[in-house]
Amino acid sequence: MNRKSNNKWAMLLAMLTIVTGFACTNQKKSDEQIAEQAVEEIEVSQDELEALALALPKYNQVENFHEGLAAVCDKETTLWGFIDKTGKEVIPCLYQYIPVEFNEGVAIVCTTDERMQIIDHEGKVIAPFDYVYKGDGFHDGLIAFVEVNDIGEDGEIDWQHWGKAGFIDTKGKVVIPADTYDVMMGEGPLISNFSDGLCRQNLDGKCVYIDTKGKVVIECNSSFGDDFSEGLVAVWKFNESKDEYFYGFIDKTGKEVIPHQFTTVGSFSEGLCFVSGKGKSGFIDKNGKWVIEGDYQVLRLYEDTEGEEDLCPNFSEGLAWVCNSEGKFGYIDKTGKTAVPFRYEPGYSEESEWFEEQPCYDFKGGIARVWDKATKMYGFIDREGKEIFPCQFDGAEDMSEGLALINRGGQYGFIDAKGNCTLDLKK
Repeated sequence: MNRKSNNKWAMLLAMLTIVTGFACTNQKKSDEQIAEQAVEEIEVSQDELEALALALPKYNQVENFHEGLAAVCDKETTLWGFIDKTGKEVIPCLYQYIPVEFNEGVAIVCTTDERMQIIDHEGKVIAPFDYVYKGDGFHDGLIAFVEVNDIGEDGEIDWQHWGKAGFIDTKGKVVIPADTYDVMMGEGPLISNFSDGLCRQNLDGKCVYIDTKGKVVIECNSSFGDDFSEGLVAVWKFNESKDEYFYGFIDKTGKEVIPHQFTTVGSFSEGLCFVSGKGKSGFIDKNGKWVIEGDYQVLRLYEDTEGEEDLCPNFSEGLAWVCNSEGKFGYIDKTGKTAVPFRYEPGYSEESEWFEEQPCYDFKGGIARVWDKATKMYGFIDREGKEIFPCQFDGAEDMSEGLALINRGGQYGFIDAKGNCTLDLKK
């Protein structure tokens, strides 16, 4: 009887082991397949690369592709327009600058007489944009603008005073008037974007979340919160007994789903979120359960316009860059296993005593941008850490729509995930 029972449990355990192993293998394959599929879906043809190589020398500044178009600045006129992936100038270089590149079907441009306009993919003017704005695009169909309380005698904005934040849609219609939510101007209005249909705002010194109609749906007992990601958001709460702030997570109803226990938090991505607290760091799931634990550090990067910023890793295409206890950066998978060795170091300025260069970036389209401390240049690696391009670029951006912008010796170009480049790298 006991032997039969033991055999039954042994068989059950074996089956569970097989199923668990199969699930883990499927998860790994799933992440890799997602990355491979992303590359295939946005693959750029050789003809397009050759056409871009011929077109780009005309421009002294180029931006990444968004919705099939890239912003470019003409060398002779120093005016801006947009090209497609064949290098064709589909929207002529007529603009003084481009505050917001294309997303959600529209862009914001500034004319030579300093009038801002919302335009479509054909360059047609949809509406004027006569506001002070945040300037990083439309989210959930809305973009922020600011009504400024104080303007000096010279007509300049007094950046040291408060303003009110509102939102317009892609047609230029005011959806949320700028008459309720406060924004501190500082060196420029810093306003949260809509994410998951909600947006963080400041109301009478408290953190609230509004919907796309401007209605307050969550009121936090906190002065600070982050942006929603995958249905959850980190908010902080002051612990009087410990005289310290701790982060926890709430859902879209405002319910606390993960208690306030962390000193550092990131955002949820692919079901996991980086946190640190109680003497450990790693990634938790949406139930607050530790999935990956390690002795990971948080890089505190100095941003010229926004002061210091804690850079927390997040998963992208199944991998996340992390910083180990020795200050080296590498990539791990969702089991915590090292996928790319820890060999990258951040750039540190002895003069400012700040970290000023991030060495590793998220995987996009099957490759990731990396920065080499010795050469102070950028390159790209694949999921195994193999160099697709050695660190030889003065500037580089993440992959976007099958291409990543690079800059070498003042010349702009694009690379793809297969190792092709519009620049002649032998020169």
